[in-house]
Amino acid sequence: MATLKEIYDELDRLLGDVQEYIEDSDGGNLSSDLTKDVENPLETLLVALDTIIDDKTAGIYEERGEDDFFEEDEEFGNFG
Repeated sequence: MATLKEIYDELDRLLGDVQEYIEDSDGGNLSSDLTKDVENPLETLLVALDTIIDDKTAGIYEERGEDDFFEEDEEFGNFG
């Protein structure tokens, strides 16, 4: 199974290929559609994936014990 970094690298390479294709095209409707429907969403995806990779590196997604985060005997008041 690929790592998140490997997926990111492959998508980044694909984005470069798409951008190169757009630059080399005649600037017509196809390049406009590629920019709108492929390049822009791919850039958004890469930013989101990069953020997830950074969070994972920082330990945000590390396993915590069941009671480490919420204590079973916590009281949150009477809401009834």
